[in-house]
Amino acid sequence: MKFPCTKCGECCRHINFIPQLSSFDQGNGVCKHLQGNLCDIYENRPEICRVDVIYKKYFSNQYSEEEYIEMNLKGCKKLMDSVKSRS
Repeated sequence: MKFPCTKCGECCRHINFIPQLSSFDQGNGVCKHLQGNLCDIYENRPEICRVDVIYKKYFSNQYSEEEYIEMNLKGCKKLMDSVKSRS
């Protein structure tokens, strides 16, 4: 199962909550590699930005792939809803 990313870029606008990405933060929580809604280093992005890799390395013994994808989708929805509520 592949993560159904909508390419909204919201996860890349909130990296201040991810310690592993502190060197990518512009100082406002936005990734310095975000161009519009897309990543300009997508093919070479860090593991933490790769749902499939993180699942296989760290979570496959705790969750099924479907459960893990669902948890990530819930996180995405929260980010998108928080943007809508600010509008």
